[in-house]
Amino acid sequence: MKCTRCEDTGWVCENHHGTKGDEVKTELWIAVYAAIAATAAFALNFRTWFEKQVRLNLTLMPDAVLFGGVPGNQEEDLMAVTVINRGGLTTTLTNLVVLRFDNAWKRWRVRPSASYLIPNPQVGSTGMIPCELDPGKKWTGIIRTRPDMIANVQDGTYCVGIYGTHRDRPHLIRIRKPHSKLPPNTKPLS
Repeated sequence: MKCTRCEDTGWVCENHHGTKGDEVKTELWIAVYAAIAATAAFALNFRTWFEKQVRLNLTLMPDAVLFGGVPGNQEEDLMAVTVINRGGLTTTLTNLVVLRFDNAWKRWRVRPSASYLIPNPQVGSTGMIPCELDPGKKWTGIIRTRPDMIANVQDGTYCVGIYGTHRDRPHLIRIRKPHSKLPPNTKPLS
């Protein structure tokens, strides 16, 4: 005896005919497997697309000292910026800048209250601008701190930025405040 529900919908319920229900379950599992495989393929394609873009990694050495080949010839009060292209495309580095942001909102919008262009960030053969930066390559630039221009560049409001041809916004790294390595209420030995 068939139920009226089977006749109205056109489906055969498992109570009366078990084979049709098993076919529906198999089709459902195949559809679920296909959906999972398609999602995984999309995620891999998205990851490949993301990794092929230009991805610049900036590091900053705020208290750099440059030792030259001549004895007694060293430069102090430098900041060294290293840029590594970890992406899959080539870019051209066009400008090195120091920007001052009064708050995080202005930094996010890239609206500096003061900006300084570093026209010649090179020492020797490193740091020439413009510079074509291939994937996996490194570029190093030097910024000479000038107390007559910026009284305290390490007060936490300044950032070093690098502009490239791949986007309109700079890649920024904040110049952090120097921190004492001694615990509070201690004096150095000397």
